[in-house]
Amino acid sequence: MKRDWELVRKVLLEVEALESSRQMLRSSAIDGYDSDFSAYHIHMLIEAELIDGKCGKSLSGPRDCWANELTWAGHEFLDKIRSQTVWNKTVGLLREKGLDLSFDTIKAAAASVATSLLG
Repeated sequence: MKRDWELVRKVLLEVEALESSRQMLRSSAIDGYDSDFSAYHIHMLIEAELIDGKCGKSLSGPRDCWANELTWAGHEFLDKIRSQTVWNKTVGLLREKGLDLSFDTIKAAAASVATSLLG
């Protein structure tokens, strides 16, 4: 499966919007995305230590994942890409420069975009 940065951002925003750590975002509850694809992304975000959550898989069924809260690193990353304007300009800048969308390039480009918007 390919990583979908729009889904990554959506998951981070939805997890941040949870009102308590007793609530959870399930992979099956993300509008517009297949549950298996969403579970894959939640699993990656857990591995990247951007969210706290769990994944489970039955012998006959697909993996199901849920997220409870953002980690410190998750908050820091989301703060860089939260604004739709900054996000669009960040993705546009990276594509314009012919750079891959990776965690490090997105963080660096988002910081650059935010700085340019301030100046």
